[in-house]
Amino acid sequence: MHGRGISRRTLAAGGAAALGLGRALPAGSVPAPATTVLPPRRIVSLFPCVDAILLRIAEPGQIAGLSRLAHEAEVSTVAADASPYPSVGDNAEALLALRPDLVVVSAYTARPTRESLRRAGVRLLEVVPQLTVADSLAQVQAVADAIGHPDRGRALTARILAALDRAIPPAASAARPRALVFQNAGFVAGTGTLIDDMLRRTGFRNMARTYGLSGFGDLALERVVADPPDVLLAALPRPGAPAWGDRVLRHPALLKLADRMRIEPFPEGLLLCGGPVLLQTAPRLAAIHRRMTGRPA
Repeated sequence: MHGRGISRRTLAAGGAAALGLGRALPAGSVPAPATTVLPPRRIVSLFPCVDAILLRIAEPGQIAGLSRLAHEAEVSTVAADASPYPSVGDNAEALLALRPDLVVVSAYTARPTRESLRRAGVRLLEVVPQLTVADSLAQVQAVADAIGHPDRGRALTARILAALDRAIPPAASAARPRALVFQNAGFVAGTGTLIDDMLRRTGFRNMARTYGLSGFGDLALERVVADPPDVLLAALPRPGAPAWGDRVLRHPALLKLADRMRIEPFPEGLLLCGGPVLLQTAPRLAAIHRRMTGRPA
């Protein structure tokens, strides 16, 4: 992926495992004390899920560039907000031309790129796997601390927690519909993923457990037809851009299950990242749960 950065399919395949807690590292191998590190003035992000956080808590003038996926409305929840900023890829020369003093990287960033940035004295914010809502909230605060706005990180975390609380079904609602999530890349969200945690929190049971799927993997439609969930959440791209999720919604075998299985379109951008994206994911899942259980809005 050198020169291109993280791809849509890679992000989908990695799912929650691609998301990261951040740890800021200076150019050397030993971190400098936090009190000696000045807040960055020019931040570049190569990771889409961090793009969304930066657009919420960074000063606009701090952002020097965002990942290419941040600008793609099909998979990004912040494409409109990202439009004023340069789109960057995994290329050290292009990155250094932006004169960053902090670059967000991940396991998908090419090693030569990271080494070039370190040699140039650029501080890196590395992202490592997260699998739960708790990890996602920790990432928000880690990014906020790294860019010099810890108070904004706490405020954003509080907003996300409030949205999650509002999405919890009432105790009187004992029904836990069985849900299955399909992504546009053809992957099913199994156990041990962020969306699995979100399904549980909003009153669903992830049907992927029944199919024995962990992480993100492929699932034959025949298995869905033989033992369908109560609701199928099929990721859809922007209107006018048919993709795998669109074919799922129109598949004749699934349409025959209309009396047994509800199909709900679910924006792919809500499936790929946590952090501030959960402010949209939580109420969307809560609304689907209300429809499934007959509760008033």
